[in-house]
Formats: sequence, C-alpha cells, structure tokens
Amino acid sequence: MGSQTVPAFDFFDNTYLIELKQGSELSSKVNLISTGGFETSGGSFVSFAPWYTTQWTDARVTFMTQMTKTLGLIWGGSTGEYGEKYKIAPSIKIGFVYFEKITEDSSLSFKVTTILGGVLTESACLADYGDIGGGEQAVNCRYAAAPIPPSETLGYLYNDRPYNQTTVLLEYKLYF
Repeated sequence: MGSQTVPAFDFFDNTYLIELKQGSELSSKVNLISTGGFETSGGSFVSFAPWYTTQWTDARVTFMTQMTKTLGLIWGGSTGEYGEKYKIAPSIKIGFVYFEKITEDSSLSFKVTTILGGVLTESACLADYGDIGGGEQAVNCRYAAAPIPPSETLGYLYNDRPYNQTTVLLEYKLYF
C-alpha cells in the first residue's frame, strides 16, 4: 500500500480578478448633490460642494477563487468614502458562482453575491432660523431652505444601502 500524493489547492493560482472599479451608484448620488446649493434669506448662495465632496472616491476590488471545476468563491471589498456631511462605509462582497456545461453548445450558471456594509449615511447641519424660525436647529443640509419645518427634514437624511446589495443571477447560454 503506497501513499498517494494529493495535489495541494493553490489559492493564488486559482484566484482571478473579476472587478476593479472606482465609484459606485452611491458615490454618483453624492457627487450630484455636490453641484447644488441654496440661497439664504439674506440672498447669499450656500454651495453643497464643501460638504459633499471627497478626496477619495469609493473603490471596489472583487476576485473569484475557483474551488472546483464548477464552483467558484466570489470575494472582495471596497474602501468606502467620506465627506464633511456624509459617509459611505467600507464593505465586503461575498458570494459564489456555479457553472455547468450542459452540452457542447450550452451552459448554465448560477451566481449569488451580497455586500455587507457600504451604507451611505448623512449628517445634519445646524442652521440659524432667527427669532421667527426658532433659532438654531438641526436640519438636513439639503433641505435647509425648504418650506418645511427643520425637524421634518431630518427624516430625509440618507441611510441608503448599496444598490444591488444582493444579486441572484441564473443564466443559460446557448452557443450557435
């Protein structure tokens, strides 16, 4: 009875880059806000740019490690992003992909991924509404000049999960 050598699984030889991206839907959402602003009761313009601009845009890297001929582990993460009045938290992406060749001309794949973290949150501003408006109050910066009470604007602060936080994809391919 001789001993058989089992080839070791080489993690790095079986790992492939499948996504390298800077920016996300949440980054784009905040970037769009940075171009806006509002006018105060005194007529001066207040730009959102200082509050909603970042020095680093959220970046994501995703890998697939082939575990078997038909099964792959998807994993990666993102750096996150922040500005004075918002934060996109860093995240981890995990999932798997299963691939099966059905015939010489067709295949079936099933992929599931989820993102943990990556939530966009926003901070309130402190605005002075004067004696008539109740003095200094917390307000959603984007709605500071809106015709609704400042306390009601706080319900509109961002607390958004990443787009496509969980994806499920079933794909059949027929080659001809």
